[in-house]
Amino acid sequence: MENKIVSLIKYLSILMCIYGLIVLTVIGPFHFFNFFYLLAGLFLFLACHFYKTLKKKIEPKLFRFMIILFFILVSVFVITEARIISFARKNCKEDADYLIVLGSGMNEDGPSNDYRARLDSAYAYLIENKDTVVICTGAQGPYEPASEAQGGRDYLLKKGIEESRILLEDQSYNTVQNIRNSKALIEKKTDPLTQTIVIVSSDYHLFRASLLAKREGFKDVSCKGGHGIWILLPQYYTREFFALGKELLYR
Repeated sequence: MENKIVSLIKYLSILMCIYGLIVLTVIGPFHFFNFFYLLAGLFLFLACHFYKTLKKKIEPKLFRFMIILFFILVSVFVITEARIISFARKNCKEDADYLIVLGSGMNEDGPSNDYRARLDSAYAYLIENKDTVVICTGAQGPYEPASEAQGGRDYLLKKGIEESRILLEDQSYNTVQNIRNSKALIEKKTDPLTQTIVIVSSDYHLFRASLLAKREGFKDVSCKGGHGIWILLPQYYTREFFALGKELLYR
């Protein structure tokens, strides 16, 4: 049984390496986490390949502890991912007062694929809910031709959303700032804690965004997801696990 489990993990590690190479091909090596699946796959492959040698050289109690710890970490990962995925399947509320679109990358030709998916999801909601005001968020990054908020506004205008329904929040560089600065914009018009809010982001990001919005004091919050490039979903959902852990530990 032990050998079968080791063999299964070894085959899984090979698939992880292949997927890691696909990720690097699609989005490039421009972020450290883009190497995650490749490096994790190589680590697991080597650990399985030298499993018997390691078992002989490491003190038995310590080896058992390492194995138990490994499966605990895997269990935490699986449970957390199941929670993130199930949350993304929830329906958002209709007739919200404000729709907050969390910014993503801007390219020379407009919003990135990930951001465009969010904006298309926001557009579909705005068409069905005529009284909802949308807040486009996000500052201009060092390699972006315009702020994410401006890019989102221009995209929605081209699709026919009235300019009077679009607010800009172009000073934020992360999700916390997106939500906090949007709250400040709403405060200029009304009490944000009495408003119905729908947050629009990528599916994998919704659970964390909802937690952060509630931390900022929003009471009536639901979320609506946008679907990006399907081949990258495992990469993004895995990255979200670590991002969520960081938020829980440091905020």
